[in-house]
Amino acid sequence: MTHRAKYTRPKLTPAQKEAIYALPLAKQFSIVHIDTESGFVVYQHQLVDDQAPDYGQILAVAKAYAAETDCWINPIVNKSAREGRKRLYPGIEDNANPDLTTAKYGYIDVKSPFSKSNIISNANDACKQGAIAVITDLALDEKLKHKQIIQIAKKILSDSNRNHLEA
Repeated sequence: MTHRAKYTRPKLTPAQKEAIYALPLAKQFSIVHIDTESGFVVYQHQLVDDQAPDYGQILAVAKAYAAETDCWINPIVNKSAREGRKRLYPGIEDNANPDLTTAKYGYIDVKSPFSKSNIISNANDACKQGAIAVITDLALDEKLKHKQIIQIAKKILSDSNRNHLEA
């Protein structure tokens, strides 16, 4: 039996990351997927951790969006990297790190809760970041029925939930 060595991305200093953020945006991203039917592209930032536990879910959502728009997979940018944040996330609060940016829909935050009881709070967390929430069932502990999805969506979009977000 062979074991594949786990790749460990080298740790970069804040100065090294700032040097990457200072590059033109086109040079900070590389192509990871081209949708064969639409021709739209998924780009990935140099600093994205493709070994992160949620990377597979983020990539799957990015590929789905590529059916209708270009999509960029974003890195986590430290709050202290102000210039990098301004360039990558214009109009977003200091602590927010949306997973994706799309040409058509703006910022997207992918949430893959482990339990259906966490879906509403996950959606609210994405909205607090100024992003559209995309909730996947890729990590759920049980399959949702269509009726349950409709009920959860109604709760997320309800006036009481929106009022809770604004408070």
